[in-house]
Amino acid sequence: MTEPTPPRRRPHYLEAILLAVAFAVAHTQSPLYYSNQNQYLLHGLADGGLGHLSHDWLARTTDPTPVFSALVSAGYRHLGEWSFQAAYFLLLVLYFLSARWLVAALPGVPDTRAFRLLWAAGFVAAHAAVLRVASVAAVGVDYPWYFQAGVAAQYLLGPGVQPSAFGVFLVTALAAFANRRPVLACGLAALPCALHGTYLLPSGFVVFGFLVAMFRQEEHAGPRAFAGMLVASAVAVPVAAWTLFTFGPENTTTFEQAQRILAEVRIPHHCVVTRWFDLVAGLQVAWIAVGVALLWRSRLFLPVLLAALLGLGATLVQYDSGNPTFALAFPWRISVLLVPVATAVVAARLAALVPASRAAEAAGAALVLALAAGGVWVTLAGKGYRTNDAEDATYAYLRANATAGDVYLLPVKLPPVGTGRGAVSNTFQPPPRAKEGTNQIPVDWQRFRLHGGARVYVDFKSVPYADVQVLEWLRRMKKCEAWYQAWHEGGRNADDVLEDLRREGVTHVVGTRDRPIAADYLEEVDFRDPNYVIYRVK
Repeated sequence: MTEPTPPRRRPHYLEAILLAVAFAVAHTQSPLYYSNQNQYLLHGLADGGLGHLSHDWLARTTDPTPVFSALVSAGYRHLGEWSFQAAYFLLLVLYFLSARWLVAALPGVPDTRAFRLLWAAGFVAAHAAVLRVASVAAVGVDYPWYFQAGVAAQYLLGPGVQPSAFGVFLVTALAAFANRRPVLACGLAALPCALHGTYLLPSGFVVFGFLVAMFRQEEHAGPRAFAGMLVASAVAVPVAAWTLFTFGPENTTTFEQAQRILAEVRIPHHCVVTRWFDLVAGLQVAWIAVGVALLWRSRLFLPVLLAALLGLGATLVQYDSGNPTFALAFPWRISVLLVPVATAVVAARLAALVPASRAAEAAGAALVLALAAGGVWVTLAGKGYRTNDAEDATYAYLRANATAGDVYLLPVKLPPVGTGRGAVSNTFQPPPRAKEGTNQIPVDWQRFRLHGGARVYVDFKSVPYADVQVLEWLRRMKKCEAWYQAWHEGGRNADDVLEDLRREGVTHVVGTRDRPIAADYLEEVDFRDPNYVIYRVK
């Protein structure tokens, strides 16, 4: 079946760029370093020479995202930290332009300035930081976030540059396919895999959808389908092979233990269906269904439908099997593409209902400008991406005083994560603390390495992924918890703790002022802070 070629549209380059910049400003981004950046930028910054991180234990574990780390290292060495935020700004611009290119290819969509501005206003509103802040202030929940994020607390954009943000190329791939560039689309769909291996499944779903659609929609599709499959395989197959040989099992027992620790202890909000699937996730699935239905009679209907069905089927298989390794492949990650695409399509269908007029143009432009101004306010006022500011004095001390031989022990422990329902969203709410009966990940001290440039014995937020190293991370977490318990409750002999500290290479201990540590082998350093205290191991 050959689809008729749609009429050629004017590109309106200047308008597109101005709207994309407004989108990026309205979306905002976090300050460095925030949330997952503390995990995914570590290897690159350690290689780039930040502080003393090249000697840090976690920085010396197997890097799960080596291509991304190489880019981080090069950016830090040659351009400086500002390059990370510039790179994310460009990804935001690409995301908007890709969505705009996609909806322009939909049948029945008018090519008028009123439509383009109204669609832009709706799409920007679904991502605007000021509306997210307003939602949290009004009802305590960041509801606009769920119009751009996938299920299981996963997303394309997020707060700042990290490997998952390169998933925006999946949106670009759909736009390329909609505009009759199928070979380019297959290559773009595979590209995120090179930056983040967890895109292997969603990229595969999308490429499979493209190939099937090509045979359904085009005559003599064989050569182009083969070329598209070859281009996608050139990117995805080496990534899959490297992941298997690097992180695959050498010892079955060790591998299974490590996989279960990652899936059920560290990230159950991403991996355990019974934890992340709630009413909001169900509504997001319904939103995806609406978006797919609105693609009917478009070139994208079949590939998007197939990708959604493959994701749903694989999710049900994982739920039925309970396999933690399959959970860590995230078969539901395709939702990070399908939700924002549904948002873009719904916004397009609604904007197409409004008759073209000067008033419609003015309304669309005014709303985009207002949302961009709101993004500036959110950034300057510090209303988004909040962290524990009480830690800042500690980080300033570390930057001035930490040495390459120092290893800091932090007051962290394994939280009761996984006992609640619903995914932990990437919201503008205050930073979470682990509580009984919640599904929250605590964020205390997650910035210690990158903000202080100092080595850390262990923390909960940042983890390795190779099986033996995961077990070592868990051992360190349990050691850390036992030591602080001994100091606060007198549960162990003090001499045993000292011997342990020396054996593990710990040189400094961080504590809180309200729970001082009384041990004759710990002496307080010259650090005056009302919240925290740093001890030196004698």
